[in-house]
Amino acid sequence: MGFKYGTEGYDIDRNLSVSFTGHRTDKLPWGEFEDDEDCLRFKKRLEAQIIRAYNEGARYFLSGMADGVDIYAAEIVLKLSHKLKEMKLVAVFPYGVGSTKRKRRCARHAYRVVSLYRDYVPSCYMERNRFLVEHSVRIICGFSGEESSGTAATMRMARRGGIDIVTVDI
Repeated sequence: MGFKYGTEGYDIDRNLSVSFTGHRTDKLPWGEFEDDEDCLRFKKRLEAQIIRAYNEGARYFLSGMADGVDIYAAEIVLKLSHKLKEMKLVAVFPYGVGSTKRKRRCARHAYRVVSLYRDYVPSCYMERNRFLVEHSVRIICGFSGEESSGTAATMRMARRGGIDIVTVDI
């Protein structure tokens, strides 16, 4: 992929942007079993919130590209973008460009790919979460209520920043 690491030159309008945060696969009740009825219902609710945000004016959808909710959201945005032509995925990696075929496929089809660092650094996940919050006016959260999670920390950061928070219960 031809892109620079870091955020220099990122110029997407924050007022048209929505970010996602949510639990990783190992924290989801269905784990990796995406054909589980609870997972399928969750994805439908997530899709409804994405469509709602689009209908309210959002055009750029930023995914932190972690396994679980982030990837679900990225794939939903890509699917919907075939019909909703102004809908764009922004894939935001804390480092690198994706460790799985699934992530790399999403990145290949994204409108923009941001990778904060070439290689892992200890603060890269927190910096990715801060980027998501600072570059959107709404954050859609797939949340189970676990207050000690990275998702909860990102939600607290968004709340402090005055960002609109929409919770999709897990």
